[in-house]
Amino acid sequence: MHSFTLITDSTIDETADYFEKNNIKCVPLSFTIDERTIEEDCGQTVSFHQFYDLLRQGKLSSTAQAKLDTFLRVFRETLDAGQDLLYIGFSSGLSGTFQAGCMARDELAPLYPDRKIFCVDSLSATGGEYLLVDKAREMRDSGCTVEVTAAAIEQMRLHVIHLVTVDDLAHLHRGGRLSKTSAVVGSLLGIKPLIWVNDEGKLEVCGKVRGRQKAIRYLAERTLREMTDKNQVVRIGHGDCMDDAQTLADLLGRSGVRSDIRYIGTVIGSHTGPGVLTTFFFGGDRKPE
Repeated sequence: MHSFTLITDSTIDETADYFEKNNIKCVPLSFTIDERTIEEDCGQTVSFHQFYDLLRQGKLSSTAQAKLDTFLRVFRETLDAGQDLLYIGFSSGLSGTFQAGCMARDELAPLYPDRKIFCVDSLSATGGEYLLVDKAREMRDSGCTVEVTAAAIEQMRLHVIHLVTVDDLAHLHRGGRLSKTSAVVGSLLGIKPLIWVNDEGKLEVCGKVRGRQKAIRYLAERTLREMTDKNQVVRIGHGDCMDDAQTLADLLGRSGVRSDIRYIGTVIGSHTGPGVLTTFFFGGDRKPE
């Protein structure tokens, strides 16, 4: 038995096999599309390709944070088994999910005085959140205590870099990230916004380029410049644009950097739309130069 139980939420965009193989519990967020509300389940109910096709057809997808009742159930199962727990959650700058986890901790802590419950705000999303969860897994598996692991993840979280571009500005406009005028003009001119996640775990536009290929080159060049360890594997996330993701991986590969290509899941994809392309890696300061 591990020294503690590791819990996260579905926005790390990993597979069901990953959670089972590594004994990590997952609390799902949900999305509603085409009059169906679905808890995220690693693309098993609605495949990622099917989901992004629905968005391309003009269907709108709304999202909901993970439920407090679900956190209470998952936390209780862990505590009743005599295990301490560490919950690493989706950025509080993007969702109320992490706060729901904290509420579950506060409700249950007095009932389990002999157990330790730690909640760490990843200030990250999708592949960035994954990097922190997987570091915690490595520490847990090597025998680190829950206290040591939680403290280490808090120290690491502002060194997880998210670099993002999107193909369709309408989704950012609908989410309040761009004005209607900027979205319309940008689309007409072929403008592609360049986005990062700041120290508060929120999205910020850090630049714009004209054309998709320039945006892809930007992601590769900036990733190579800001990586602190060229031996780490860069997580590439994409919104059903595998060819572009492979082009990005090839650009990184020319400098000897390995990549792991994954889909951006349904909750994050609801706000970024098809064609989103990202890199996630450990670097220095989050803010791009």
